[in-house]
Amino acid sequence: MENVVISKICGLCAGCKRAITVAEEELKKGKAVTIFKEIVHNKTVNNHLKNLGAVFADNINDLSPNSTIIIRAHGEPPETYNYLKQNNISFKDCTCPNVENIHKAVQEYSKNGYHIILLGKFHKAVHPEVVGTIGWANGKEILIETNEDLESLNDLKNSKVYLVCQTTFNMKAADDLIAKIEIICSKNNNELIVNKSICSAQKSINISSQELAKNSDLMIVVGGKNSSNSLELFNNIKTLCPSIFIEDINTYKQALKEINFKLNKNTRVGITAGASTMKEELEVLKKNIENDLLGESL
Repeated sequence: MENVVISKICGLCAGCKRAITVAEEELKKGKAVTIFKEIVHNKTVNNHLKNLGAVFADNINDLSPNSTIIIRAHGEPPETYNYLKQNNISFKDCTCPNVENIHKAVQEYSKNGYHIILLGKFHKAVHPEVVGTIGWANGKEILIETNEDLESLNDLKNSKVYLVCQTTFNMKAADDLIAKIEIICSKNNNELIVNKSICSAQKSINISSQELAKNSDLMIVVGGKNSSNSLELFNNIKTLCPSIFIEDINTYKQALKEINFKLNKNTRVGITAGASTMKEELEVLKKNIENDLLGESL
């Protein structure tokens, strides 16, 4: 059906795809594989790897030399790597190259006397990428998520400051905060270097999805409920047309009932997903919706 369309740009970003592929390849070799924490914030992806034989561990003390450890795309602080090396535990570092570049820059600038400002999510829960990045700041980090956090910059007079962003931080929020930080740093006589390190993949997904939403009667966003980029995507999309956010593609009918939306054969449905969702899921969802509409079960 022509009126059920998947966004041209959506789904797994290169960093997440790489981490999943590495895990799959290690499992195909018949190796014992342990994934340190969730490889991506998506239950379907994590269950896929569990079904292939992967074990997940949240506690570093549960990591064993008898298993190859997968470091997820979000990255880890130095302490994790030190523990693995000291205990002779083999690992595959699947940190996203963009995140790895942030870690290297943060480490270098902090060594050279810069205070590190990190725009990232930490109020409701500290985002795992933020945890990894601040570990490289040598205790010189200042976390900023909202305007209220800007007060913490008042004591940085005559200091050198390096600013980076969580790669999935909201672009507009980052622009607004950076503009205010530049004013504060100017008043404080700070040397400020800004690295707006937000991932281009997230920006592309949002642009493509918003274009689709403008021509749709309904948008379906598929992603993990604890996925920062998926939630950002949904928040942007829902302002343009009626939208639902689902983690499991089999729950879309229930989600439609919750917003009292009735599909028919003429409804233009757009489907998109954050950077932690497999494109294959979206294809299955598209097929299911098309079959339901043809069978008039909705």
